[in-house]
Order: sequence, then structure tokens, then C-alpha cells
Amino acid sequence: MLDIGFFELLVVAVVLVIVMGPERLPEVAKQAAFFIRKARQGMFRLRSEMQSEIQGTPFADLEKAKQEMADLKNDIRQFGRDLADSAEQAVDVDHAAAEMTGAQLADGTNEGATTGVSNASKTE
Repeated sequence: MLDIGFFELLVVAVVLVIVMGPERLPEVAKQAAFFIRKARQGMFRLRSEMQSEIQGTPFADLEKAKQEMADLKNDIRQFGRDLADSAEQAVDVDHAAAEMTGAQLADGTNEGATTGVSNASKTE
């Protein structure tokens, strides 16, 4: 955070002794410690208030909503896969039926289809 080494602290201490004088230095150190302690307490209090506000607001429900959205996404993906599989099966059934009908017509085993064609030609 603050990149202050031992030498820099020594320079600050020497400047403080020169500016404040040795007789006022203990009093200034007490006041500085008091203000530093107050600042730390204020930061701790602010942090704890922010955490309690975050936990008490709808932000706490965000994780639950995120999980529900992930579940919904997975359900939609699964529905898409199921739909693609059923469409593929329907296409396979149509191809098999077309092949079977074509084979029956070639063999002449489908009598209803051939009689329907011959009857239609006779009526005209």
C-alpha cells in the first residue's frame, strides 16, 4: 500500500523532532495514535454496516436467482437436444417408410397402390 521503508520513517522522525521539539513530541504521538485509532474504528464500522446492508437487501437473493437462471439454461438446452433427437428420429422413420414403399412398389407387393393406379387409368 504505502511503500515506506525504514530510512523514510527515520527521516520523518528526525523532521518531527526538529519541528515539534523533544518536549512536545510525546503529546503529538498520542494525538496521532488517537486519530489513527479513530480512523480504523470508522473504517471497521463502515465495513460492517456495508456487509449488513448487502446481506439484508435483495443482493442476498442474487445467488439464488443466478442458480435458477443456470437451471433454466440447462433445461432449455436439454429441451433443444430432445427436440433435435425427436426430429432426427422422425426423419429416420420417414426415410425408412419411403424406402419400404419404394421397395414394395418395385416388387409389386403393394397391391392396393397398383390397383389404385390401374383403376384410375381404367376410369378415364
